[in-house]
Amino acid sequence: MKSLVEIPLSPQRPRRWLAAATLCSVIALSGCASTGSTDGKTAMEQAQARIDDPALRGAAVESTKTQDYVAAAAYWGTLYERNPDQADAAVNYSRALRQIGSVAQAISVMQRTHITNGSNADVLAEFGKVLAAGGRADQASAMLSEAARLSPKDWSVRSALGVALDQMGLYDAARQSYAEALALSPGNPSVLTNLGLSHALSGDLDNAERTLRQAVADSRADAHARQNLAIVLGLKGNFDEAARLARADLPPSVADGNIAYLRDMLSQPALWQQMKEIDAPAPALPSQDTSFRDKPARDVASPDLVSSMPPETRTSIR
Repeated sequence: MKSLVEIPLSPQRPRRWLAAATLCSVIALSGCASTGSTDGKTAMEQAQARIDDPALRGAAVESTKTQDYVAAAAYWGTLYERNPDQADAAVNYSRALRQIGSVAQAISVMQRTHITNGSNADVLAEFGKVLAAGGRADQASAMLSEAARLSPKDWSVRSALGVALDQMGLYDAARQSYAEALALSPGNPSVLTNLGLSHALSGDLDNAERTLRQAVADSRADAHARQNLAIVLGLKGNFDEAARLARADLPPSVADGNIAYLRDMLSQPALWQQMKEIDAPAPALPSQDTSFRDKPARDVASPDLVSSMPPETRTSIR
């Protein structure tokens, strides 16, 4: 049997390994997002009901700044419920929901807001981002393309558009979108994280490693960049460094389990035939469907997303 490092990597295999390997770490990274008991939440809702709008908005803004997204979702949610047609409250509520993994609920919020604020650039941008987070790439790309036209200086829209294009397998177009985002925000670690994933998904692990190392070297980089680099290093057989990076954000037992999972995948001779079958050409996609209002929302961990793109908790949508 060949050593792990000697195993040849086809352009397709790393993409499938990356998506599969990502799944086991996604659960651990997202598990800390939901905290608090039902009783505590009820008490918070009761307290919020007694707060006037300016004070509630101040608390919402402060929670967003400090990245306390559970509290931010509660505060913005109360403002949204008081005035569902207020675009900025809906956008901020959706953004906070995305950050805590409540993608289906965020899509529902933006579906309603889009009906009354369909030409608002911020609404289009957030709706596109949450659709991308939910794996609805065709709808997301259309929404984000329009948002990019209306907000030509917003790097985050172009970065999110790149994520949607990657989900559709349009890697060259995705990288062009990331290049535009980096032109607006040079060296942005969030954009570099997504660009690195784009390289990995197309089978270019060397460029993926270089790009993700650049992202991780930035002090603004978050867990997404480090964990994606750990996965790429593991796929290349560099398990020691992969383990060190994994432990930076995950409990040791979970990090070690993820690395063991990668080792096991790379050492299975029968895996090649499985990868070949998985990577067989897919049926032609139907024409772009924009009837998103009538479709049920999907959360980021839906099983059918695994074969196409790592869930949103691995990409970096701001």
